[in-house]
Amino acid sequence: MDPMMIQAGISAIGNMLGGIGKFQASRGRARALKAAGQQARREAGVEAQIALEQGDRAAASAAVDAAAGGGGLTGSAIGALDDLTGSAMFNARSALYRGVAEGRNHDFDAKVTKKQGQLELVTSWLQASGAAGSALSGMAERRSARLEAARTRAWNSRPDGGRGVY
Repeated sequence: MDPMMIQAGISAIGNMLGGIGKFQASRGRARALKAAGQQARREAGVEAQIALEQGDRAAASAAVDAAAGGGGLTGSAIGALDDLTGSAMFNARSALYRGVAEGRNHDFDAKVTKKQGQLELVTSWLQASGAAGSALSGMAERRSARLEAARTRAWNSRPDGGRGVY
């Protein structure tokens, strides 16, 4: 067997295996990114709940302080409670927004990673077929050269010396 063909075959197999490995690795990275996105959304829910609970505690503490001061919940005390509640709600919504945005970013990265793996696989198969095609082309050229050389030898070995006259 022709050494060039063996080399091309090994190169083609190496390209295919490399592409398959990159494809599988990209699928694993995509799964990890999807999981990270889900985790970011879960953590955002927990952070939002914590923000609301902190706001409730601060509002309760302010209400107790206002009642203990003898003035009750009037005027500026009610305004302060509204501010604390609004601030807690804002913090909770901000936490949710951050988590959802981070989750979407991870989901997008997962899609991109998966597509990159698919492209790597296709590219490796095209490289493998290119290597095989080059080897076959080289073999055809060498065969053509051998046939031409054999024709020339046969023509020159004729009794008339290749002049075409017997």
